[in-house]
Amino acid sequence: MRAGWLPIEGGVRTELLLAEADALLARGRAHNAERLLAPFVGREPENVGAWHRMARARLDLGDLPGALLAAQAAWHLDPYSPESLFWLSHSRSRLGDHAEAIAAASAACREDPGNPRLHNRLAEAQLAAGLPTDAAEGLRCVVDMAHYDADLHVTYGLALFAVGRPLSAREALGRALAIDFGHARARAALREFDRAMSAAVDAASLALAADEFAESLRIHPGGQQARRPGRDALGHVARVALIWFVAAIAGVGILEATGLLVAPTSLYLSLFCAAGAAGCMSNLARPVS
Repeated sequence: MRAGWLPIEGGVRTELLLAEADALLARGRAHNAERLLAPFVGREPENVGAWHRMARARLDLGDLPGALLAAQAAWHLDPYSPESLFWLSHSRSRLGDHAEAIAAASAACREDPGNPRLHNRLAEAQLAAGLPTDAAEGLRCVVDMAHYDADLHVTYGLALFAVGRPLSAREALGRALAIDFGHARARAALREFDRAMSAAVDAASLALAADEFAESLRIHPGGQQARRPGRDALGHVARVALIWFVAAIAGVGILEATGLLVAPTSLYLSLFCAAGAAGCMSNLARPVS
């Protein structure tokens, strides 16, 4: 009798552990989730669900090679599972392996064509690969069928903006916010749209803004996301301003040393403060490598 109960107890313990991992991941505690899952997958390496959660935790932590290893472990155990293909695609995209990411996402969609989450993953993989037209075309019919999915509308909006359709993109984000008013990705995308459109005054500048936005969504091989043009421009302006302020401080010092100018202390203080502010802004706008 005892032997008959052990698998049930073990199954209950497994479900509880995976549920705890899900709760930790939902609260943004990926490090705790990974620490919880690591010994478990060591004891039960055949548990596909645990490897799925391990892949998600490592992606959240930025451990891209580790995430790929976890996703591959799940895929080898169940190569036709849409969930395994989802995490394999996600890991490949983050590493910049776009052909493999798109292939895995496409396979997942074939296995479960009615799942909007999988179509969303495919579109995200296409955007990361620099294929916004494919992403927009692929989602055009899916968003009508899965009109209730806010994430899908957000991704569709990103794709539409990247192909130069800002009004349609805003409409897509509006539908996402109608479903979930506090949707963080939708609100972040609206801010990005406003930033990108701030310099668009005609058709040519609109096309340039769309191209720059599409480029900002790309992930290059090795997992490096394209730098945001606005951030680079801010950094350049800050660096130029810093050079001018330092030159002004030196110039005032030279003039005062030669007796041609008597500079008040407040002038030096203002110049040093301005140079410090420019230096801080330059450092904050520096791209992360």
